[in-house]
Amino acid sequence: MQNNSTFNEQIKPSLVLVLLCLVAAIALSQIYTITKPIIEKNAAKAADEARAVVLAEGDAFTPYDGELVDGVTEYYSANNGAGVAVTATAKSYGGLMTVMVGIDANGKITGVEVTNHSDTPGLGTKAMTVDYLSQYIGKTTGEIVTEDSIKNNKNLDAITGATISSNGVYHSVQEALKQFDAAGGVK
Repeated sequence: MQNNSTFNEQIKPSLVLVLLCLVAAIALSQIYTITKPIIEKNAAKAADEARAVVLAEGDAFTPYDGELVDGVTEYYSANNGAGVAVTATAKSYGGLMTVMVGIDANGKITGVEVTNHSDTPGLGTKAMTVDYLSQYIGKTTGEIVTEDSIKNNKNLDAITGATISSNGVYHSVQEALKQFDAAGGVK
């Protein structure tokens, strides 16, 4: 009688729990298999929409298959030759900041968007507003890549009190322009 009681009180509930975990794991893996292509498709669509924001003249985009400079994670050329959309990262106040930069075929910046950051809301995020980022539009490599920080650049303004966030944007834009030059422009 003792063995039957031990089985019902200890072993049986453990087996039921293991079986439930196994069924849940199989169900989750099947759901992941079904949803992964949908998620990837939606992510690609969102990325193309972001590229269209920084390079409005671009139509569809093709990824660059060459070597990327440090800090650059993506380089996409507009299929119509209008320019490129470059995603770059740089250190910022809250960690890494990700910035997408549009550059036209002549090497001029057409748009800058911060796509990911961990900076403190408020003062730090002032360096990510449309008003602040618009100062980069029309600038070229010679106006941006020459200085080591935004404070030393006479062509741009930093946000007082948010210099680290301003530099995160600045260095991301620098890396994007360096990649544009290294790739030979629109490919």
